[in-house]
Amino acid sequence: DNENGAATGGGRGEPLGAKIRACTEGNGGHAAFASILWSAPASGISFYEALQQVPVDVLLLFGGDDPWCTEAVGKRMHVTLASRRDGAACRFVTLKNVGHCPNHEAPTAVAQVLMPWLDADDSEERRVVPLDSVSQIQEPWGEVVIREVSIEESESLGLVDRVVSSMVG
Repeated sequence: DNENGAATGGGRGEPLGAKIRACTEGNGGHAAFASILWSAPASGISFYEALQQVPVDVLLLFGGDDPWCTEAVGKRMHVTLASRRDGAACRFVTLKNVGHCPNHEAPTAVAQVLMPWLDADDSEERRVVPLDSVSQIQEPWGEVVIREVSIEESESLGLVDRVVSSMVG
């Protein structure tokens, strides 16, 4: 068993990766998983095109060690959301040492980031409210580092990250 929650699913029982893999081992499991990843969108528009149409403020909160929704995917989502013309706010925060399920793996860190966002009165306040005023949180299994990703950093995706993130949508 690894020492951090990202690898163990919160440090309780079977490793998270094994639990996710088990879902694909039943009848039709592999086909369902492949369908989710590779099928054309039923709506006729890509994930990123749909994301651009979201008319509300969005806080992207990613586990920094997530093997599926990587930081590159988050950066591309960040850029897409920031390009909307409706005035809605968008911020992107990563939690280092956390995997795919931040709310389960690091609930204290998630609350530290989420509460100021939720307490903000409007889009203008959500653009500036400090989300990483406490940069390190101690969870029962170890330390989580909170880091906000700037739009400038998100816009500077390299070629490999652009290709990998395009596989989502």
